[in-house]
Amino acid sequence: MIGLHLMVDGVTEEQVGRDAVERLLKETPPLIDMNILSGPYIVEGVPENPGWTGFVIIDKSHISVHTFTETSTASIDVYSCKPFNAKKAVQFIQSLIRFREITTRTITREVV
Repeated sequence: MIGLHLMVDGVTEEQVGRDAVERLLKETPPLIDMNILSGPYIVEGVPENPGWTGFVIIDKSHISVHTFTETSTASIDVYSCKPFNAKKAVQFIQSLIRFREITTRTITREVV
């Protein structure tokens, strides 16, 4: 296995603010037994595309978050070259962000 890639996409009940993005990026790594190497880095979108984007580099790869104010949507990626508990990560993400609709996908990356 090269890595495990968790993708969470959804329509949110309310706008996702900077604080939720920051908590997700800071608190997810230890939850899945990873360490933060750099970050988190969080920026606010431009007026034409408002929302928050952030990422954190973890010891085995990265976590990224993209929120979109106008469409009340969020896209989150947790990627690691080490196995992790994707279900635990999704439960934590849902505790921070209330979704009206959610899709989760987990892909095992490997050389075939």
